[in-house]
Amino acid sequence: MSELQVLCAQLGPIATNTYILVDEDTKDAMIIDPAGNADLLIKYLEDNELTLDGVMLTHGHHDHIGGLAGLRERYDPWKLHVYAAKPEQEVLMVAEYNISTDFGEGYTTHANMMLNDKQVFEVTKGMHKCRCLYTPGHTLGSCCYYFKDQGLLFSGDTLFQGSVGRSDLPTGDWDQLMKSVNDILMKLPDETIVYPGHGPATTIGQERKNNPFVRR
Repeated sequence: MSELQVLCAQLGPIATNTYILVDEDTKDAMIIDPAGNADLLIKYLEDNELTLDGVMLTHGHHDHIGGLAGLRERYDPWKLHVYAAKPEQEVLMVAEYNISTDFGEGYTTHANMMLNDKQVFEVTKGMHKCRCLYTPGHTLGSCCYYFKDQGLLFSGDTLFQGSVGRSDLPTGDWDQLMKSVNDILMKLPDETIVYPGHGPATTIGQERKNNPFVRR
């Protein structure tokens, strides 16, 4: 199996973690949560001769989708795959739900690859398999992306190092968030590396021991 390199940049108005996943053999890349301006992402891809294979959205908040329009302008919007959990389409398509109105003029967007809960799909032209895990609570359709073979989880704003996401924004639900963290994510192996939407990486094992929101 070819290696999957994980690169991270803090972009946008509140330093959102944007991840670029690179297959080192094929030079295909996936972007998770394109924050801020797309120009920096496009420059990195082109400077390193990487092919953008798709975009994955953990949820639809403005600070996680700010660069999506720019990516669509640069790459063929009809061919660029944009993945999200099916319930999150509503958040993406309502400006008040994606909270873009809090950062200026509101806007909407959409995904064209809608995923079911626990659906496994292939990225980087089929070289790597990813499972979509529905983890509602931060938003109606928040999800995490789990690369089982690599032991990687991209948790968006569901799980952070020592904390969890907020639930007081539109479509958020605290009880659902707690179920997502405790009944779904804490069932993953301890050694799973967690890449959150903000802040440093952690592991499931560390959060199981230290996160105050995890049931013991």
